[in-house]
Amino acid sequence: MGWTTDSSFSFSEKTKLDPCPNSPNCVSTQETRKRKRMKPIPFEKSKEFSKKKLMGLLEVMIKNIDATLIEEEGNYLHYEFKTKIGKFIDDVEFIFDEKNKQIHFRSASRKGYGDFGKNRRRMKKIRRQFKNRTFYD
Repeated sequence: MGWTTDSSFSFSEKTKLDPCPNSPNCVSTQETRKRKRMKPIPFEKSKEFSKKKLMGLLEVMIKNIDATLIEEEGNYLHYEFKTKIGKFIDDVEFIFDEKNKQIHFRSASRKGYGDFGKNRRRMKKIRRQFKNRTFYD
C-alpha cells in the first residue's frame, strides 16, 4: 500500500494514503472526488489511546469476519478484509493524525470494479462503533 511522509515528522509517521482508482470500489478520507470521499474519524484523547481503541474494536470485528492485521507502524495500520462471497480481499488502511485529532482511512477492493458499496458501509460501521464504544486504558 502506498503512503508518503512529511519531512516535519519522523520517518515512521505516514501522512498520505494512495488516491482511489477510478473504479467505484474505494473510499478515502483524503480523496478529492466527492463520490469517493468520506469524513475522517475524530478522536479526543491521544493517538496511542485512540489507536488501541480502534485496534480493540477491529479485533472484535475480526472475530465475526475474515480480517487480518498486516502492518502496524507508528501512526499507521493496514488490515486485509476478505469478503464472504468470493473471498475478495479489501485493503483497509488507517493513519492517525494527532495534530488534527483525526483518523484518516482508505478502504479499497484489490480486484474487480464494483463492490456494491461494501467499502463505504464497512467504514461507516467502523466510524459509528468507534464513536459509540467506551474504551478504558
